[in-house]
Amino acid sequence: MEPYEVAVLLQMYNEGVIGKSAYTSIQKIRSKIRWQQIASAYRIKDSFDSVARRLVKRKFLSDDGKSLQVLYLDKLGVDFVMGYLEQYPNAFRDLEEIMNKK
Repeated sequence: MEPYEVAVLLQMYNEGVIGKSAYTSIQKIRSKIRWQQIASAYRIKDSFDSVARRLVKRKFLSDDGKSLQVLYLDKLGVDFVMGYLEQYPNAFRDLEEIMNKK
């Protein structure tokens, strides 16, 4: 998994976009997770839509068959983030530092 994909999952978890109860439009998610900062920090040329589509395909995110109109962090995504945080307890702080670098 690419570092920017991990950053997207961490930010979605941090913002509470988890499960069907957190049904959120892709535009709001893009804003909530600060995609522009992630893309800039990791020098990503892909659009958020294409990254989200890959994560949906891998079952980390779910769009409930709505063609990316809505997204949320699926069970596998939550499990991944929990395991990642266990292995890297400072992941959120490190991500903030990366995203805030100019």
